[in-house]
Amino acid sequence: MLISKNWLKDFVFLPDAFNPDELALQLSLSTVEVEKVIRQGAGLEGIVVGVIRNIEKHPQADKLWLCQVDAGDGLLPIVCGGSNLSSGMKVALGQIGARVRWHGEGDLIEIKPAVIRGIESQGMICAADEIGLGQLFPSSNEREVINLSHLKAKPGTPLSTALGLDDVVFDIDNKSLTHRSDLWGHYGIAREVAALQRKKFKALNPPPIKGGKEVSVTVSVADTKLCPRYMAVAFCGIKVAPSPEWLQRRLIAVGLRPINNIVDITNYVMLELGQPLHAFDKASLASPDGSVSIFVRRAQGGEKFVTLDNKEYELNEDAMVIASQERALGLAGIKGGAGSGVTDSTTEIVFEAATFEAANIRRTSLALSLRTDSSARFEKGLDPALPELALRRAAALLCELCPGARAISAVAEERHYTLRTEPIVVPAGFIEKKLGVHIEKKRVWDILERLGFTVEEKKGALAVSSPSWRAVKDVRIPEDVVEEVARIYGYAEIPGSLPEFTIAPPPANRLRALERRVRDILAYESGLTEVYNYSFTAPEWAEKIGLPGVHLELDNPVAKDRPLLRRSLLPGLLENVEANCHRFSRVGLFEIGRTYIAEAAGERAAPDSDELLPEQHSHAGIIYAEKNLSVPFYRVAEAIRRLGQRLGADISCQAYPSMPPGYLHPGRAAQLVAGGDIVGWVGEIHPLTAKRLGLETRTAAAEIDLAAYLAYLPERDTARYEPLGVFPAVYRDVAFVVDRRHTHRALCAAIRGFDPLVSSVELFDIYAGEGVRSGAKSLGYHIAYASPERTLTAPEVDKVHAELQKMLMAVFDAQLRT
Repeated sequence: MLISKNWLKDFVFLPDAFNPDELALQLSLSTVEVEKVIRQGAGLEGIVVGVIRNIEKHPQADKLWLCQVDAGDGLLPIVCGGSNLSSGMKVALGQIGARVRWHGEGDLIEIKPAVIRGIESQGMICAADEIGLGQLFPSSNEREVINLSHLKAKPGTPLSTALGLDDVVFDIDNKSLTHRSDLWGHYGIAREVAALQRKKFKALNPPPIKGGKEVSVTVSVADTKLCPRYMAVAFCGIKVAPSPEWLQRRLIAVGLRPINNIVDITNYVMLELGQPLHAFDKASLASPDGSVSIFVRRAQGGEKFVTLDNKEYELNEDAMVIASQERALGLAGIKGGAGSGVTDSTTEIVFEAATFEAANIRRTSLALSLRTDSSARFEKGLDPALPELALRRAAALLCELCPGARAISAVAEERHYTLRTEPIVVPAGFIEKKLGVHIEKKRVWDILERLGFTVEEKKGALAVSSPSWRAVKDVRIPEDVVEEVARIYGYAEIPGSLPEFTIAPPPANRLRALERRVRDILAYESGLTEVYNYSFTAPEWAEKIGLPGVHLELDNPVAKDRPLLRRSLLPGLLENVEANCHRFSRVGLFEIGRTYIAEAAGERAAPDSDELLPEQHSHAGIIYAEKNLSVPFYRVAEAIRRLGQRLGADISCQAYPSMPPGYLHPGRAAQLVAGGDIVGWVGEIHPLTAKRLGLETRTAAAEIDLAAYLAYLPERDTARYEPLGVFPAVYRDVAFVVDRRHTHRALCAAIRGFDPLVSSVELFDIYAGEGVRSGAKSLGYHIAYASPERTLTAPEVDKVHAELQKMLMAVFDAQLRT
């Protein structure tokens, strides 16, 4: 969204010498994110107003003219091919050094002295497109230059000054104000600027509309929830014409193309107040007797609607339309309809101002892929009190731009809304407690009142009433009031401080640690591939597998074909195998994830609620299929055995007391037991189930309830940290020949525990072969000796090292290898 500095000055004083970059930073730190500051005259350096004092044909070219142009400090010879040049005409003169786009295309080029067909030229008479003013001065052909004869500017006046293009435009990121519908216009931004800079805000107060009685205008709203307020009034004496230059400049500055005075008024009010308006040609609404009946209704299913730009849309029953008795004339809150807009022959109009339900406008806009400036504002939730101000402002502008215009009807209105009026009570000391800084009460009151809040003091507390433009969905609780105070006071003014409380380390999450260890063992030691499946499953897969129990059904599933929450990891793993078994000869997968049990009670839905959520279990699932492998069951069982062994709590297989679940082979299935309790199952998928699922190879699977298994795992020792030594270590290498029955682990433990000066032991060589007796092996060790208290001497190390060798020879019958 683009915001004009000159427009803001209508509502808040900004000195000519103010720094726009500072204001942009102030807004970014408090209210909205300003992405860019655009200085309008930045591209017009070196372009001035010139006056053609003499003009004659070029002797060497039929389409070129020789002009003597007054630039304020003398006459300049200019060769130009403009088709509309005349003596005495004021033009846009590009002086030497100015930068323009040749014929409005390509990169900027610098104007330099030139000789054109033998005649010297000291500048350039510019067309609108060449200096970026095509919207302000539309031309009929590319050879037409800008005619500035209507300006009172003297020769040599900078063009930006002469045209009033001395504005500064702030480019604001729309995403930063999605929650602030009151900021979608200059009026709301100006209020914020006034509060930030502690300046007076000039409230807009256009005169009431003096309604007439010549025409009857009635409004009927079918669904007052979708349209809580609708206002309309008819005017006559309309003369459609271009808008005055000041209004066109403002619209162009913020990125809108001027159309005509009536349409421009509606756009101007929208950009100023943030309230979209629409102007109907009264003839499109009027009945044969001249009366106007407006109906706000839902569209009929399949109803066709053609917009102002002649695009046809098919509407669903959720869309709202503005209609006459015969047909729909406008898509509510989004766009007007063909045949209802203002044309050059329009003499009577009907202004509309309304409030529509934000969600409905958003749904319709998305359904039709039709987004407009109007829908962007309505879908934020506008102030229902704003249509009256917007209608009065439009009427005042209309009377200014069309002196003969007057209201010929009373203001018709349907109003079905109530604003929240109960104040927000902010206890004494609440703001200081939340911000950690004391702000004087007078300053708090000043900030809130500048933002439009009403403040009273009741029993030491502040009773803060929100203005209508903040009461829709914005400021509701005391913390919201604190935020308002803090952002205007300035976050940079709040000193940083460390929290004054004891920070206790969080308790270890043993289940999460177990999941990580299981993941590492299955991936790195069992060679399985981890998969991540959605927690949602398809009813047909649950039915084909024959999973027992009730599945939880989602009210609003992400995918319509997967409306159920899984009770087991098996359906997802089987889908993975079915998708991959055609491509690979071996598929070994595992997954760690949550399952959801409908009939078991889990955590409370809320701390103060009696409603219990379904129980969630953390499971590990394994599945294995390999072509030409007759019994995949043993591969999965081996992975389970290794898992239990590595984790320190064995998992054994135990036959089912009766028949296993129907999806498992009755002769190749078992329960998984740890510590005497059942923690899962393992088995081969039943051939009939495999056939229903399209599995071409025999497949085995297993599933473990990790939370149940966790109860039988030994507590892991707390990790100990030892700082690195500050004294240097002394290293010795040694190799021993020992019987094969002696393990490296045993020798390493013996070396480490021999003396406190042994700080580390590293095996660097294992050798068996020539030079080593049969049944023996050679182990080479890199041993570090160090003391935490002092630097060791060579004799000290040699003594300990010799004693270590004697110990190994005695205990392990080791022979020193040289």
